Amino acid sequence: MITHVPSTSLHLLAGAFIMFAFFGKEDYSIKQRALVMSLGFIVLIPDIPKFLGTTAFHSLISLPFLSLLLAILIQKWTKTRYWYSLLATFATFIGGALLIDWIGNGSRLLSPLSNKNYAFTLLKHELLLILIMTAVLLIVLKTSNKLILTVGLLVALSFLSLKAYGKLQLQSYLRNQVQAAPIEWIDVEPHGLLGNEWEFVVMAHDKKIRGTASLLGSDVKITSRLQ
Repeated sequence: MITHVPSTSLHLLAGAFIMFAFFGKEDYSIKQRALVMSLGFIVLIPDIPKFLGTTAFHSLISLPFLSLLLAILIQKWTKTRYWYSLLATFATFIGGALLIDWIGNGSRLLSPLSNKNYAFTLLKHELLLILIMTAVLLIVLKTSNKLILTVGLLVALSFLSLKAYGKLQLQSYLRNQVQAAPIEWIDVEPHGLLGNEWEFVVMAHDKKIRGTASLLGSDVKITSRLQ
């Protein structure tokens, strides 16, 4: 369970960000702001069926229907129009649940129609991102300043965009370098405590190459080469 704590924290932080973006108001008290942020807990609801061995409620197919139901509760708590509550609920599921899974360990986006796992792994050690988002959320909780919230989101998205660029650069470099045999697959994942490096494995016919690279996909080092 401990290994899931960082990932769960990131889900909850993202959910709190999105809910406050929709429902937070400058004249709210700290208690009211905290209540709005706590609505982000809904990002964990699609994970509950996982304890029963199914991911059917954690996909692009099922989440719209789940959003239709939960939006009723969100509407009652926030006293807003249903369509607005529905939009907030669906955005929270997509941004706070599916997106984070997709850039983490992956998600079965088309479950239950398909069990294929889709992933573009950018996160493994989420500590740096969690610290940034927690700091921003605490400031927003105290000040109710949505400008700070926007800046925080832009910083987080810029960080992820930088990692995505670095990963794509590294994948392209590896494809160009390994030309002696057809490449079967390339696996690139975050490396280091803060996830500010990459580790990779390249399978090419009878070769298996391991190594590391810097955040932007440069400074590539081969650590092992098996044939």
